[in-house]
Amino acid sequence: MTDKHKIFTNDPVRQRALIHTRVEVTTTNKQTHIGWVYTVDPVSESAILVELGDENTAEVKFLSGYNISDITVIEDKPPPGLADTIDNLFRKKQVHYSSREIVERRESLCVWLAGNRVPYTIRDDLSIEVLQTAVIAPPYEPGSIQCTNEVVLDKVMKLVQQMPANS
Repeated sequence: MTDKHKIFTNDPVRQRALIHTRVEVTTTNKQTHIGWVYTVDPVSESAILVELGDENTAEVKFLSGYNISDITVIEDKPPPGLADTIDNLFRKKQVHYSSREIVERRESLCVWLAGNRVPYTIRDDLSIEVLQTAVIAPPYEPGSIQCTNEVVLDKVMKLVQQMPANS
């Protein structure tokens, strides 16, 4: 077998070095895209470019690896703070709740579940067990639900998402 998959001939060091550099990407249809590299997938060779605009706007482009024919580095060092600005675009905002807020959120969710006739129990670790399969951990948001049954997970997530903010 002489044909090797590109994954075995890629240069991961070069791909890693592209992160936070300003590049011009030429696609197979001869279009060019300019932006700062957020990441490059080592398997598919797809890239995410970010171009920051005025007034806190950003344009994010996903370029599929099969469509990229050439990448040329324009600037290899970002201005101070630019890398953090780009990375922050993709970070989930961390919200910190006080103990009182956590208790209020748990009580609201229990009222919401009971109102929707969904069986639940509060466990010793203060998480909420729903339908004997899903567990909702503090801070009781859709992202904090754990369940191995995807159908139940989807239903519980939708239910939590539909909960009114002031219930």
